[in-house]
Amino acid sequence: MTEDEKKILPKIWKGSNNEAISCSEKIKLLNENIIEIKRMADDAIEDAILMGADENQVIETIIQSLKEKV
Repeated sequence: MTEDEKKILPKIWKGSNNEAISCSEKIKLLNENIIEIKRMADDAIEDAILMGADENQVIETIIQSLKEKV
């Protein structure tokens, strides 16, 4: 994990009860998952740009897809 990647992670992960998550294994997994999602999004944006797609539209679509609850 790079220093730039660490910058996007929250200082404290909160549970659904708004209390801090203290389990180091849970925090590690949350951090790894967020970094993986960020890397995948970066790759998708880069691919889209290479194919001539509008970068902002791709970013907005990724954001919207993350906001949608399954």
